[in-house]
Amino acid sequence: LASPAGTTAPASSSSPRRARPPTRRGAPSSSRPAPPRGMSSTPSGGPRTWDGSTPPVITSDEPGSWAHDTVSRRLREDILARVFRDNADVLASGTNAEANLRALDAELAAAATSVITRVPPDGGPDVDTWTQLCEPHLGKTWLEAPWLFAEFYFYRRILAAIGYFDPASPAFGHDPFARDKRAGLDAGMGAAASLARRANAFAEKCQSGSAATAEEVRLFLMVALWGNRMDLSIWPEDGGNEGGGVKGERAANAFADALSSGEKYLLADDSQAAACLLLSPTPVEHRERQTAGGTKSKAKDVSVVVDNAGFELTCDLALADALIVGGCASRVTLRVKAHPTFVSDATVADAIDTVEAMASSADADVAAMGARWRQHLASGAWVLVPDFAWCQPQPFWSLPDPVAAELARSALVIVKGDANYRRLLGDARWDLATPFEDVTCCFPAPLLALRTLKAELGCGIPRLKAKDAEEKRPGDWMTSGTFGCAQLNAAPAGQHAVASLATALPRDASFAGGGGREGGKGEGEGGFALTERERLDLTKTIVALANASRELARELRSAPARSSVALGSVAGGARNATGDDQRKLDVVADEIFASHLAACGGVRWYSSEETDEPRELEPGGTIAVCCDPLDGSRNIDCNIPVGSIFGVYRVVPTLGTNGVAQCTQLARSQLAAGYAHHSGATTLVLAVGDEGSAVELVLDDDTGAFVVANDGAPLRCPPRGQIYSLNDARFDDWPEGLRRYVTDARRGENQTGKQYSARYVCSLVGDFHRTMKYGGWCGNPRPHLRRQFEVAPLAFVARAAGAAATDGSDEDLMATETGPITAHERTPLFVGSVDDVRELLTYGDIRQVAKTYAL
Repeated sequence: LASPAGTTAPASSSSPRRARPPTRRGAPSSSRPAPPRGMSSTPSGGPRTWDGSTPPVITSDEPGSWAHDTVSRRLREDILARVFRDNADVLASGTNAEANLRALDAELAAAATSVITRVPPDGGPDVDTWTQLCEPHLGKTWLEAPWLFAEFYFYRRILAAIGYFDPASPAFGHDPFARDKRAGLDAGMGAAASLARRANAFAEKCQSGSAATAEEVRLFLMVALWGNRMDLSIWPEDGGNEGGGVKGERAANAFADALSSGEKYLLADDSQAAACLLLSPTPVEHRERQTAGGTKSKAKDVSVVVDNAGFELTCDLALADALIVGGCASRVTLRVKAHPTFVSDATVADAIDTVEAMASSADADVAAMGARWRQHLASGAWVLVPDFAWCQPQPFWSLPDPVAAELARSALVIVKGDANYRRLLGDARWDLATPFEDVTCCFPAPLLALRTLKAELGCGIPRLKAKDAEEKRPGDWMTSGTFGCAQLNAAPAGQHAVASLATALPRDASFAGGGGREGGKGEGEGGFALTERERLDLTKTIVALANASRELARELRSAPARSSVALGSVAGGARNATGDDQRKLDVVADEIFASHLAACGGVRWYSSEETDEPRELEPGGTIAVCCDPLDGSRNIDCNIPVGSIFGVYRVVPTLGTNGVAQCTQLARSQLAAGYAHHSGATTLVLAVGDEGSAVELVLDDDTGAFVVANDGAPLRCPPRGQIYSLNDARFDDWPEGLRRYVTDARRGENQTGKQYSARYVCSLVGDFHRTMKYGGWCGNPRPHLRRQFEVAPLAFVARAAGAAATDGSDEDLMATETGPITAHERTPLFVGSVDDVRELLTYGDIRQVAKTYAL
């Protein structure tokens, strides 16, 4: 084990900064202050709430709360007292270490008035990070500072006091909690014998060729969950032997009771789903990892963010063992603390001590289990990875970039224990019924949290479950460790930059009409403000559209290698709802968008170019989506750019359950709209609200997140361009006005006196995106494009980008009072630079009559 001074501290991160997205009233400044030294420059975002805010974090200044008791009494009387008692050999009277700890003791004795100061420069590799973590709280008292910060800060101050990082100190590299940890390990050996028999039987079965079942894997998840009861920071100093009796009896009995009757103590239980996920094939994005040599290696990595040493660590290692022998993982990464903290939290040394204690046990079953564990370490099936990130208080949505990147390569991250759970929640008092998926939406990988409740916070707990727990344990049901949660987020939504386009808008932002009416909620001219539920559903919807676009990008990239199953037309010459030849990837794209929108929970109606009628996805949703899942699909076989187009509407209560009516609202009734453009890169352009700019984002293939492009500047279409874009081969079929315009533009006999060029991709998204970038105009003069799936969304984006859109009449599409009669109604489209579109309309008749062409 490397000495602490030789350990390299990773970068750490601060809480995410929320920035309001640009509006059309003015472009934002692209210059941002540099992040503090050692802090992440790219926070991944926070929980999914309607406005991006989080509840207040827990502080310790509320008398009678568990937090108040912890900081005002327990840290000093229980934990610091143990440090003095158990480390007499390095804390001799008169030494610097003893004096420093006495000073810390005096601070805690006056926690209501003693203020937070910086962690002294003690040689620790993490001092710079701690300097930044302390900065917001300097001058606050111990009780006024956030509770989680105060606890982590307390343990880091202990290390500074004893000289843990100082090679000249007698306590250099000395774990001040080693005695308690060893007592906890010894106390759990009796329970370990019972556990070993189960683990060995499971290993023998799997090694004989029998497949592991979900119920067997779930058992070991429960072992790890209820092992979390064995927390030495709140348990007695004898390692679980309170009240006398055989050594370790209480630990063994408590664990056996929890395991046998755990069902009634679970307030949230996704363990069966988690077991099924572990047994399922690895998603392709986790199956192939780029190695340093440039080759691909196939692996299914599972990470365990470990909590306590002692018997809980034994339980965690039993789970890690089951994951390997049961074929759930090819590697388990055990992410442990880089230094001692929270009394019992596990370090690399604790993990090795535990393995060796099992392997050298006189009990044959325990020794066999320990020998198998030794082999896991030797073979690389288990990897011990310490990190300072696990010793710090920042929320898990602000993990350091390198740590988040490592976790992102995991098929599942199992987060153990209450302190880690508090970091998942930002140590904030969420409404207990807030969905776990919303709070953990920006975690970088699929997530399973295993926790027994030891703090007065939580989420994803049904109200009836909470009421029942309070009746069973009035007063301490949230702090006693009696109740547990196994909570799974199999696919964190992420996409913080996308979500911010909605969450950072003002509370009274206007939607569906322009010109907000404060407090207004009605429909019609003038716009209205959305309710909090509608804003949240809108946010979830645009995030779902982003994730669908990301998944489709992967399908498109791999399609040429799967040409027989991915390319070409659907068998039997199938056609979509409007009679177009249906390609195989049209169907795939439609299902991708439908599945993501259904999973987000906010979309009631989904209307697609590929289906006859709108589909009802979530009866309680407040959003309707109209979508062309794959625009330009006839170009796929030759790798020409394609895209997806979508418009987002509010479900109007007065329209009832009429899905067609909900999905044929006016173009100006859209709440948001956008498109994905799949070319050399995958870009996503979104506009949200009446005053929201068109914002261009680009897919980061490494993280799977869309990030804002162009240094944050909004997408703006120049008022005049020098390009027109439509199919010149149809010239002879065009009306006289359009032929005159094109002839004049070619010759430079137009208002600008400049000759125009023609650019035509025959992919509407590609032509539209180029037009928004460079100016000019694009479109189709015949009634060919679907009003709701293509024209209305692009008109909404065009307005946000300062461009104009018309169907060839003098009316702006975003101002029209005439809506479509059917979901699949077609119309002409002319869209682009304001001055170019205005000049085009002066030529009179530019709308071609309907005509069908072979290609």
